[in-house]
Amino acid sequence: MNKYKKVDQFKQKLDSFHPLPSEIAINLHEDLVLRWTYHSNAIEGNTLTLKETKVALEGITIGGKTMREHFEAINHREAIFFVEDLVNKMSLCLNGRLNRFTN
Repeated sequence: MNKYKKVDQFKQKLDSFHPLPSEIAINLHEDLVLRWTYHSNAIEGNTLTLKETKVALEGITIGGKTMREHFEAINHREAIFFVEDLVNKMSLCLNGRLNRFTN
């Protein structure tokens, strides 16, 4: 039971920071996308480092790396944005439908 108490305390502390300031939320999202892209591509054999992935996502090419590796990073990020946009649109649509039944 002691472990669960500690988890509850951490959760309370985390909740005390909500809502996060928009600047922090944006920075966290950018970091998530960067790290997600890096690790996903590394699993597939891409040799870009985390820092090189960040630079590639900023539109700068890295010497000694293939264009394929650059495009893998860029396309992965775009795929994340596409899915996020799709989820947001579906959520708005679903909320609209649910509101019809609750009003």
